[in-house]
Amino acid sequence: MIYLTDYDIYLNTFFCLIDVIVIMELRERIYGRVAHLRGICIALSAALAVLMMILPESYRNTYFTLPVSMVLLPFYPKNLKKKLLFEVCLFSSVFTYMMALNDITNMAPRFSQWGITYIAIFHAGLWVLLFVVLRLCRNIDTDIPLSLWFIFLLIPVCIFASSAALIPLLGSSHLSRPESDLLHLVVQTTFLFINLALLEFLRKFTGYFQKEKEQSLLRQQLQYQESHYQHLIRSAEQIQKIRHDMKNHLQTLSILYDENKTDELQEYLRQTYELLGHSEQVISTGNPSFDAVLNIKLAEMGKIGISCSPAISIPRGLDFPFSDTVTILGNLLDNAINSCTDASTISLSVTWQQGTLFLHMENPCASEKKAPYGIGMKNVEETVKKYSGTLHTEVKDGKYITDIILYRIGISRAEK
Repeated sequence: MIYLTDYDIYLNTFFCLIDVIVIMELRERIYGRVAHLRGICIALSAALAVLMMILPESYRNTYFTLPVSMVLLPFYPKNLKKKLLFEVCLFSSVFTYMMALNDITNMAPRFSQWGITYIAIFHAGLWVLLFVVLRLCRNIDTDIPLSLWFIFLLIPVCIFASSAALIPLLGSSHLSRPESDLLHLVVQTTFLFINLALLEFLRKFTGYFQKEKEQSLLRQQLQYQESHYQHLIRSAEQIQKIRHDMKNHLQTLSILYDENKTDELQEYLRQTYELLGHSEQVISTGNPSFDAVLNIKLAEMGKIGISCSPAISIPRGLDFPFSDTVTILGNLLDNAINSCTDASTISLSVTWQQGTLFLHMENPCASEKKAPYGIGMKNVEETVKKYSGTLHTEVKDGKYITDIILYRIGISRAEK
């Protein structure tokens, strides 16, 4: 098949330029935007498309738009694993599409303008295929174990090898040309759908894999926070024991003084003073979990000049796990402290009414827009879901406002 008029080559050149533009846009959305030498990359893309039309066999050169454009890959952000996997999948998909289209045209009736019509059909189908691939690939993250990445890479490689090997195999068979074309069409179409299905599976698999990694990080952070608060609570308990055992301490001091052990006496006084200094109780709700978190965070605020007078109205025996208290209250106060400056004020209220816990907090916020949730807030969000509750956050009038409602929060039987 050849060009029928002198203008067909210009039309095909225009189609190839669109091919390159679509491919470039596709790669930018998947690999990232070309930041450096962008003008050179665009000019080189256009030059490659035009060069293919100037070289001999310009009609056949139409098929090589994708592989030739691969010389532009170094312009995109570095991500070798993603580039290699995606380019192999894309090349295999385009090849099987081209083979399937060739079988269709071989079986279709011919007419006088078939040459340029075939070109138009090829390019239009290619654009549709590229847009489908874009929808399937835009959220794929190849940050997966190397062994799994290699398996995913091996599938399109095997499909391409099988697709290419099928041509001489059917050519040497005893089937008639129509039968051979039909069989080839069915197989190549199947290969194409396998390639697209692989991209969809890869998108869902990597999404699930990343979610599991994120959940693992959330659990690790929660465990770390619980361990941290448990350590502080144990320290507080030890200090309380010291307070209740002052008689023994005074006796020890008296003995050290009588024996004229001045150095030991000074060291003992210093250690005891430090323990007692850190044991000041600011909040006493009767709930050990709330008391621990609030007192620790209020002490941190006091050291950096942040004021907060919590309004806490909860029953003494509130049936609310320590881990959930750390997750919600600890993370919210951590975020508030990090966003505050000296002399800032944090407003916090926690109220329990008939099985429902209401939490409202306001803290200064420099940003005018609400930032995406980090690991801490995602932990809060997951914990709120456990109680079929609601979490609402917004930035208004320079303040970050958080409202949480938790349901089915009871009181332990021992306190009823």
